[in-house]
Amino acid sequence: MIDLQGVRGTGVRHTLRYVPRFTGLWLLVCVATLVVFALASYLGLADRVGDEGRSRLLLVLTIQTVCVIVGMGALAVFTTHRLAGPIVALLRACGEVKEGRYDRPLRFRQNDRHLTDLETAFNEMVDAVRRREADRRRPVNPAS
Repeated sequence: MIDLQGVRGTGVRHTLRYVPRFTGLWLLVCVATLVVFALASYLGLADRVGDEGRSRLLLVLTIQTVCVIVGMGALAVFTTHRLAGPIVALLRACGEVKEGRYDRPLRFRQNDRHLTDLETAFNEMVDAVRRREADRRRPVNPAS
């Protein structure tokens, strides 16, 4: 497993492993659909154009298909980063709490406003744990 401690932000390199989970099926279906569409277009139009037209049609459809597949791949990585980034940040924050470090609050990206409630609840939980631990460490003065 990747050590995420001390890494500011999640970075795409930490979220790439989530691509198959979050967008793998979507990407597979879209690429298959695109390839079938390109082949059907070529087969449907190849007999209507001459030999030079066939090679040009094949070239155009191939370039178009490759460009769209690259675009879909980039969109899959971007979408996964947007979904998995907060998960990676939360895992990192949980690891810090597990190791007894309560000084770094959980902060999601500003674009993740829908997670504000989770961020607030987590930070309040960490504050409560910190207070309980501080209370437990205080020496108890016996009553005189």
